[in-house]
Amino acid sequence: MMPETNTYSAEAIRLLNRQLKEWPLANKNFLLLKSIRLKTFEMDGFTIKVQFTPSRMLSSNAKVDMFSLKERKCFLCSHHLPPEQEKRVWKAKYLLLVNPYPIFPEHFTIPSIEHVDQRILHRFEDFLELAHALDAFTVFYNGPKSGASAPDHAHFQAVTRHIMPIDDEVYTRIEEGQRLIQLPGGTLYQLTHYLRNGFVIKAQTIEAAHTLFKLVYKHLVVKPDEVEPGMNMFAHYQNGTWTITIIPRKKHRPWQFAAKGEERLLSSPGAADIGGLFVTAREEDFEKIRKDLLEDIYSQVCFNDTEIAEIAKKITANAPKGH
Repeated sequence: MMPETNTYSAEAIRLLNRQLKEWPLANKNFLLLKSIRLKTFEMDGFTIKVQFTPSRMLSSNAKVDMFSLKERKCFLCSHHLPPEQEKRVWKAKYLLLVNPYPIFPEHFTIPSIEHVDQRILHRFEDFLELAHALDAFTVFYNGPKSGASAPDHAHFQAVTRHIMPIDDEVYTRIEEGQRLIQLPGGTLYQLTHYLRNGFVIKAQTIEAAHTLFKLVYKHLVVKPDEVEPGMNMFAHYQNGTWTITIIPRKKHRPWQFAAKGEERLLSSPGAADIGGLFVTAREEDFEKIRKDLLEDIYSQVCFNDTEIAEIAKKITANAPKGH
């Protein structure tokens, strides 16, 4: 069933404009984005951008172990938000907030009003409805051990579309030969030869999207110390169709994160990095990023072509009859 047609995109932009006038911290950090350093690497038919964003130091270096989470105040809980941060309620379940430490020219965080752990399976329909409402943006999800700096508080993010290369590249990289399952109202594709391999759902109905997502989710591995399969997920809604990209993760951080000396690279890849906008919070990391280093990092945290093909086989073997 299609949710009621209603866009919150204009309201979100008005919120951002008010916050830039009223909140000095947000204004400062959004202004800094206008002078960011950026370099681009052409890979094998796709692009990776590297962005130096010093304000992301806290997020990139966030401690997400259970002890550290219990020791700190949750910065997404309503009663811990700064007094300058304006809150807009969405669907009586979430808050629409301007992110004061942005990566994108338009960057919002959408936390659950209730303080509950980051999980996607029972919030997938919320994810789709949010993408439909914020139809001018890309909405994304970071798994609790896939880049989320607040894995103890359920949340999504909405950001400027077309800055992450994945927003446009996904259309050119899914071809008829990569179609896995066709259902009334939705199609599942395999995404390969991309360094960040995974699956893409194109759906006209929430029901079809949900069926295909649950099928993918069911065949992703949950590690013994984790609560759901590692993943980053992106969605946008355009011309009556949701495009949902699911990038499974096999590792939270590359070995370079904990390395010492020259080998250290403060990289904790989240959705932006997986989307092709690789964020560096330290200038020395920005300077030393090379094509081969990017390939190494992505190969550590994402599945290769062979591994994704094996998952795809399991998905198609358990597809609904007559697909």
